[in-house]
Amino acid sequence: MFSLEYRYFYQSALDKSFRKAGENLNINSSALVRQIYKLEDRLNLKLFNRSSKGLELTAQGNLLYNYVAESIEKNEKFLENIYQSDENFETHITISTVETIAIYFLSTVIKNFQEQNKFTTFEINAKKPDSIIDDLILNKSNIGITFAKDIPKSLEILFEKNFPLGILCSPNHELTKKNKISILDCLTYPLVFHPGTLTVWKKIQREMGYSSHYIKPRIISNSYAFIKSYLKKNTQALFFSTKLGALLEISEKSLIHKSVDNKTFLSNNIGIIVNKSLLQNKKTEFFIENLIKFFETIN
Repeated sequence: MFSLEYRYFYQSALDKSFRKAGENLNINSSALVRQIYKLEDRLNLKLFNRSSKGLELTAQGNLLYNYVAESIEKNEKFLENIYQSDENFETHITISTVETIAIYFLSTVIKNFQEQNKFTTFEINAKKPDSIIDDLILNKSNIGITFAKDIPKSLEILFEKNFPLGILCSPNHELTKKNKISILDCLTYPLVFHPGTLTVWKKIQREMGYSSHYIKPRIISNSYAFIKSYLKKNTQALFFSTKLGALLEISEKSLIHKSVDNKTFLSNNIGIIVNKSLLQNKKTEFFIENLIKFFETIN
């Protein structure tokens, strides 16, 4: 396994551009360049020349590229041979996901899968959308489940489904009586945010021309349990969310979910995402198939 500097060097050599490499790795190109310079200093070598055609490897850079490329190919073949050798070997699957998916769906899929695949273990990390993408790029996770917009080219969306955002609130809230709710309607009430909501909200702010200081949520909490409890007690508060985070409360009618008339809210795809370069073993591929089938059944 190579350190980040070598990964950045390898991608830059492939793309012949720091900017394109940054886009594919989902990092700022200036940060990528700093890591390349750091590698050059450590090796005491110049690895790239700039030209009108883009980046060109120096003689020393070309030697390093061939070594890294050969090592990556050998590593991938080695892993592929291991993965295909025995169906009963232990498999560890790491999933980075938004919290609502982890709470309400993954437990069922994993339980059913482990009943038939007893040598499979799981690590589930509930994270913010941006952190999920970072985990996938750095191969810290086999699978990511998050918003499927603006995904870097190095990642692949295997499946996506629309889960519209709306407002979650008390059944006694005034807006539950309205048939059509706008963003402006919502802004007149106390807002509660989850850190994951901030990613979507920043896009809404850009669309509507609001500055980052215009909207000040009353509460920001990373606990869905706290947010739902607060909404039940404060009948004027609103929380931007999909239905996924409160299916039980909605079925019990202790909370209400209403749609919001906004294209970003109504088009909110959540995807099952992997890194294109990461080899998945047969059991992980089989689990992904099961995960997709389960997502297809969700209404």
